[in-house]
Amino acid sequence: MSDIEAGPAPSALKRETPAPVLEPWPVPGTAADLWRPGPGAKAHARLVLVPGLSEAGRRDARLVPLAQSLARVGFLVLVPDLPAARRLAVSASDAEAIAAAILALPDGPGPAGLAAISYAAGPAFLAALRPEVGGRLDFIATLGAYHDTEAFLTFLATGAYRDGDVWRFGRPRPEALWLFVLANATNLPDPREAYWLRAAADSRLRGLALPGPPPGPAAAAVLALAEERDREAIPARLAALPRPIRAELEALSLARAALEQLAACAILIHGEDDPVIPWTESRRLAERLPRARLHLIPGLDHIEPSGLPLGGRLALLRAAEDLLAARDGRDPCAGA
Repeated sequence: MSDIEAGPAPSALKRETPAPVLEPWPVPGTAADLWRPGPGAKAHARLVLVPGLSEAGRRDARLVPLAQSLARVGFLVLVPDLPAARRLAVSASDAEAIAAAILALPDGPGPAGLAAISYAAGPAFLAALRPEVGGRLDFIATLGAYHDTEAFLTFLATGAYRDGDVWRFGRPRPEALWLFVLANATNLPDPREAYWLRAAADSRLRGLALPGPPPGPAAAAVLALAEERDREAIPARLAALPRPIRAELEALSLARAALEQLAACAILIHGEDDPVIPWTESRRLAERLPRARLHLIPGLDHIEPSGLPLGGRLALLRAAEDLLAARDGRDPCAGA
């Protein structure tokens, strides 16, 4: 855990283990890197680690140290590029690259797992639901995952989220909403509207005014969703979105996915103070998955593990113990 928190900086684990070895790995339809434990170290399990929204993809400066940390503790770590995510776009088509990576995993040693962070959890679960893919997985680990895209966007726009039958309110991170707008601009059919929406999102991310009024109804509908603050109005705002964006959001949502068919043990980690995706989304996943371990982390925001209070560090340690148990062929979900 200290090595993950250190990132590329020195740590006790780095001093005690050889540097992981990087090699390209063939995955149909995308590029991928395979991180092996360093010379003299043994791999105990295999893991597909999925990058999130990043133009750097598998070479993202935050993702590479995580892959190396996992390799240092005995995982073969395969990191594929997700074509849409590298374009800073959200698309269920990224499930294709994840499925291909799982099928391209070496046959051994040990159990096989899938790890995904934030947005990438949606395409990861969609890939795992394919029978030929899910049958190869022993465990799935997520950090800051979502269950329902409508619930996720309701929180991002208004701060409202449902805890059972009770509506609660949090403080969503404003830039996350505009990153969502940026990620959906490519799904607009009119290039002129797509260009304006990208410029609008970029302006808001830099704290600037919008670049004039929307040039068409599609861009206006996306802007109306981003500026809506009434939770009861969100369903109508979503229904008014352009068809390509609605189709992608529906395809990415896990609310209607057959999660009950997944046999792999799911290790779900979520910060109680997450300002991007409310923790209730991982709880809903845990309720629907046949076999799940839910770890709610006090003090954790979205994905940044540094600066946690003692309770948060202990909770994160328990989650790490589940992951290492899965690495060693034990079942963290047994009896859960």
